[in-house]
Amino acid sequence: MDSTVIFLAYAVILLSCSMAGALLPRVGHLGERHAHLLVALSSGIFLGLLFLMLLPEAVEETEHGGFDTHYAMYALLGGFVLILCVDFFVKGDCAEGHSHGIASFSSLAGLSVHAVCDGMALAATFLAGEEVGLMATAGMCIHKFVVLFSLSSSMLMIEDNKSRILKKLFGFSLITPIAGLVFMLFLDGIDIDQYSGLPLSFAAGTFMYVAIAHMLPDALHEGRDAKTIAAIIAGILLMLAISLVFPHEHLA
Repeated sequence: MDSTVIFLAYAVILLSCSMAGALLPRVGHLGERHAHLLVALSSGIFLGLLFLMLLPEAVEETEHGGFDTHYAMYALLGGFVLILCVDFFVKGDCAEGHSHGIASFSSLAGLSVHAVCDGMALAATFLAGEEVGLMATAGMCIHKFVVLFSLSSSMLMIEDNKSRILKKLFGFSLITPIAGLVFMLFLDGIDIDQYSGLPLSFAAGTFMYVAIAHMLPDALHEGRDAKTIAAIIAGILLMLAISLVFPHEHLA
C-alpha cells in the first residue's frame, strides 16, 4: 500500500486521540497523577523509538545515500536546535499540563509551531519503514492526548464558550496531520534512496528534544517515585521488544 495512504490512516488515528484528550474534561476527569503517568509512558516510548529505531536507521540510511555519518549528526542537532529556538522565541511548552498558562496566546503560538514540527518529524519516520512510523504514531498519540487534555482543561477554566473552545482545539489538532501530509507529499518529489537519512536524522532531533526537554521533566516534576520510573522504563522496554520481534528491513 502507498505510504501516503498509510500515513493518512495513521493521521486519522492521531486526530482521534487528540480530540479524545480534548473531550475528556467535558465528560469525565483524568487525575493529574494519571496524566503524568501517561506522559512518563510516552517519554519512554519516545526514548526507545529514538535510540532503538530512529537513530540507527538514520545513520544507516545516511551512509546508504553516500553521505558521511557526520551529516546525520548535523541533521540531528539541527532538529534539536530548531525546537529549542521555537521554545525560546515563541515561549510555548508542549507538555506543561500543570499550569493554566498553557492556554495563553504565546503558549498556543509555540504549541502550533511545535505541532508543525511534529508533523514533519512524524512524516520523516515513515522513511524508515511503516513499522517505525506506526511506533512513532503510537508515541505521538499519547503525547497529543495529554497535550489536548491540558489545553482543554485550561481553556474551560478561563473561557465560558465551550463550542468555541472545541473549534479551537479541533483546529489545533489538525495542524500535525496536515503538516505531516504536506511533508509526505514533498518527500515524494525527491530521491528518497539518497536523502532519506537526513530528514530522518532531523526528525530524531525533534523527538530527542520533546522527550528530554519537555516530557521527562513534566513526568518527573512531582518526584522520582517508583511508578513514574516504571512507566518510563515500560515505554522503553516496549520499544525494545518490538524492535526485537519485528526487526526492520533496510529500505534498499
